[in-house]
Amino acid sequence: MLYHSSHMPANQSTRLDSNISSIDFIYEKSTHEALAQACNLFVKHTPSTTELWAASRDWFMEEWGRDTFISLSGLLLTTKRYEEARQVFRHFAKLEQNGLIPNVIKDDAIEYNTSDASLWFIHATKQYMRSSRDTDFVKELMPTIKNIIDGYKNGIVYERNDRPQNIYMDRNDGLIVTPAQSTWMDADPAGDGSTIITPRNGKCIEINGLWYEALVFYDEVRQGLSSDDDQEVSEIISLLKESFLKKFWNAQAGYLNDVIDGDPKGSQLRPNQVIALGYAGDLIPLEFSIKAMHAIRTKLLTPGGLRTLSRDDPDYIGSYDTYKPMSEKDPAYHQGSAWPWLIGPYCDALVPIRTAQGVSRADIKKEVAQIIAPLVKFCLDSEFKSIPELFSGNPPYEPGGTTSQAWSVSEILRIMEIWC
Repeated sequence: MLYHSSHMPANQSTRLDSNISSIDFIYEKSTHEALAQACNLFVKHTPSTTELWAASRDWFMEEWGRDTFISLSGLLLTTKRYEEARQVFRHFAKLEQNGLIPNVIKDDAIEYNTSDASLWFIHATKQYMRSSRDTDFVKELMPTIKNIIDGYKNGIVYERNDRPQNIYMDRNDGLIVTPAQSTWMDADPAGDGSTIITPRNGKCIEINGLWYEALVFYDEVRQGLSSDDDQEVSEIISLLKESFLKKFWNAQAGYLNDVIDGDPKGSQLRPNQVIALGYAGDLIPLEFSIKAMHAIRTKLLTPGGLRTLSRDDPDYIGSYDTYKPMSEKDPAYHQGSAWPWLIGPYCDALVPIRTAQGVSRADIKKEVAQIIAPLVKFCLDSEFKSIPELFSGNPPYEPGGTTSQAWSVSEILRIMEIWC
């Protein structure tokens, strides 16, 4: 996410407690109510619809497509606010263009410059159906979902910095190719494409994990609703099963590469693979998932979320200072800073592994509670009663960025409601 702000957030006096002696507070009703109330900060109502704002303070106080559909499950589905969820889906579905869901809606300006918002839209639709069992509404969304699938499959062009940007499927392996600065790791201090910190051009791990999930969901729902068969979609699913692991697995390092066929630093250990591990189903065999999660747990996991880069990497920056100029702080934005929202897909990836390893449900719930406890306590103790955008990757894990970020709070509530 990019921002240019002339104001700074209030100083965050709350500090992350990384040595919590008891997690009993996680299970208290008042804790769940407090997190649910924190989520309400981002749900806004207009005369015509419901909006989910990316933040409630400082900046990002508008709709961002990616943030909306990552946050929707925690903000609305955990509390069964299905009518509001339907309003959000319909609002964005009307704005879909050539398979793209808007990146940002701000001051009546709509920007289409993201390669993952559309895939998160489908992911959230899947979560909605799982939670509500409302197949009629999912059927209503199917034309939009089909437009997304067709757009990614056949190619989409959008403009950024006065240059055409291309999203398309490589017919040789079924993987999606995306341009630089089109994923959530999009920091560019200059704001004109000349100083992109993490380009990630090529085939990104989370884009393709979400792509596989989208194809499988679309295929299953379409057949369930109409009993028809799209042979091409089935063929792409089969092709992905053959190519994904061969292309992304880094046998020497023991984890999934972040980007292939593009960004020359695509083999760096980054957390985006947890999205593929958590949501791509049978695409990654258990033995590989176990190895990848070990690398993530030992190198990226912190009490404040997952680091965006391994602390062993020469590009790693362990401190993020919100009050420095963008030219100084942006290099750390996705080069080591820990992001709370990534704990959501991390836990989604962890639970199936623990289950397959024979760990009891009670022990799994305890492990999950211990992972989220520092962030839950931070929210309870914070003067803003929320969770910030990020924390520094190094102890003492100073909070940074916006002081109240939607996906930070919503993903913690979602995991807490499922497992605690």
